[in-house]
Amino acid sequence: MKEAFNVFDQDGDGFITVEELKSVMSSLGLKQGKTLEGCKKMIMQVDVDGDGRVNYKEFLQMMKGDGFSRSS
Repeated sequence: MKEAFNVFDQDGDGFITVEELKSVMSSLGLKQGKTLEGCKKMIMQVDVDGDGRVNYKEFLQMMKGDGFSRSS
């Protein structure tokens, strides 16, 4: 699971930002990643601590549940 997190955490700082999410989603050709606003909404769905980023714990919780799919 950490490897999957690291794909999104492009700068290795331990957090997935809106920009990192957009970059990965776009590179995968996923329509949800086309706009920053859409990516912000996805992050808000799983951002428990409200810092605007997804940490590893939040990522794990998202992967156990339905996470980003709730924002579509």
